[in-house]
Amino acid sequence: MRQNTKTIVGAINAGTATVSTLTAEFDTKSFGFLKIICLSSSTGTLSANVSNNKIEEGDVTSSYATFAGYLQGTDWNGSTNVNTTDTAKMIYNVDLRGRKRFIKVTFTHATGGGGTIIGELSNPSDGVSDKTSAGAANIIGL
Repeated sequence: MRQNTKTIVGAINAGTATVSTLTAEFDTKSFGFLKIICLSSSTGTLSANVSNNKIEEGDVTSSYATFAGYLQGTDWNGSTNVNTTDTAKMIYNVDLRGRKRFIKVTFTHATGGGGTIIGELSNPSDGVSDKTSAGAANIIGL
């Protein structure tokens, strides 16, 4: 079976300790598009601090820089409305053409709940043909 996506859980805080900031790094080698979904069980809004919600790129995982089009406070402003727990707090859609190999996201939400960052890589150059390359323990095709 040939798939077109690879799903990665980049970060998760499902424990009882409240964590308000999560970061995740994604290796985008051989993919053309990355969708990053930031979830939180808190009903609060995104942090207003620009540096607390950002997406960055790098050739290696030790050095990252922000890039145009994705800067909070410059290119977009987070919602000030209270969010429900069943709605993603943030979704980044990143065209990887011209981007560096590694993408890092920092997500800060209101304290008081768990959080998760999920990445979905798509448009692979060689295709995703098994459960390992799809980022799953099991995969079922119908």
